[in-house]
Amino acid sequence: MEKNILALMLQKYDSFTRSERKIVDYVLEHQKETQYISITDLSAVCQVAVSTVSLFCRKLKLAGFNDFKLELARAALPAGANVGQLAGEVLPGDTPGAVMGKVLRTVQDELNNAYHMLSEAAVTRAVDLLRGAGQVLCLGQGNHSAVALAAWAQFSTTSPKFKTIQDSHMQAVALSTLASEDVVLYFSHSGATHEVLEAGEVVRSRGARLILVTRYLNSPASAYADTVLLCGPNEQPFQFGSSAALVAQLYVLEVLLSEFIRRDPETAERYRQSVGKALTQKHV
Repeated sequence: MEKNILALMLQKYDSFTRSERKIVDYVLEHQKETQYISITDLSAVCQVAVSTVSLFCRKLKLAGFNDFKLELARAALPAGANVGQLAGEVLPGDTPGAVMGKVLRTVQDELNNAYHMLSEAAVTRAVDLLRGAGQVLCLGQGNHSAVALAAWAQFSTTSPKFKTIQDSHMQAVALSTLASEDVVLYFSHSGATHEVLEAGEVVRSRGARLILVTRYLNSPASAYADTVLLCGPNEQPFQFGSSAALVAQLYVLEVLLSEFIRRDPETAERYRQSVGKALTQKHV
C-alpha cells in the first residue's frame, strides 16, 4: 500500500534540510489550513523562501505545490471515503430541493464574504486606473476566462476601450504591445499560475498597470499589481475551480462597473443608448 504524504514526510524527515523541516512541522500541525494556503503564505509562516517550498515538493516526487495540497487533501479523507464526497455539503441522500437550498446558502455566504474581503481603497484605486486607461485588457485563464469575457461584455457597453482575448498566444501578442497608459484587469483565484506571472512581468516591462482580482493578497502575482482586489472562497484542492469563486469575482466585477458608471453617468448612458439601439435589431 502506497504511503500517504504525511507518512512520507515523517519517513524522510531526517533527510530534509532545517528549512524543509520547518515546512513539515507546520504542515503536520496545520494540515487542514495548509490545504487552502498559497505557496507565498506558507513560505512566510515557515520563514523560508518560496523556492524552498517548491524544492521540498519535488523531493517528495510531486509536480509542485498544488500537487502537494492535493495529496494532503487525499490523506485527510476518512477511511472508505472518495474524492467525490469532498464536493461541499451536498450528500448522496439529498433531494433536489435540498441541493437547491444548500447551493443557495453557499452562494449567499460567498457573496457576503466577498463584500467583507473587498477593500474600498482598492476599488477606488482600480476605478481610477480604469478611467484613466488608454485601453483596458480583461484577461483570465481556465474558468476565470469566462469572468474576463463577462468584464469585457459589461464594460464595453459603457466605453470602447475595453477588450478581451481568449487565445493564450494572442494574449501574449496584446500584452507585448501595451502602452504605458494601458491597464490589464486580470482574474486569477490563486494568483500563482505561470500565465498570470508571465503577464505581470510583461505588464511591468511595458510600463503599463495591472489590476489583480485574486483570493490571496500575498500571491506571487500581487508583486506586479498596482492594486489587488481580494475575493473568493477557500477552495478545497479537489474542487478544481468552484462556482463560488466565479460568483465572488462576478460580484467584484459588478462593483467595479457600478463605480465606473457612477463617476460619469452621462457618458455611460450615451454609449448604452447606442448599444441598445444596435441590439434591438437582434431581436425578433
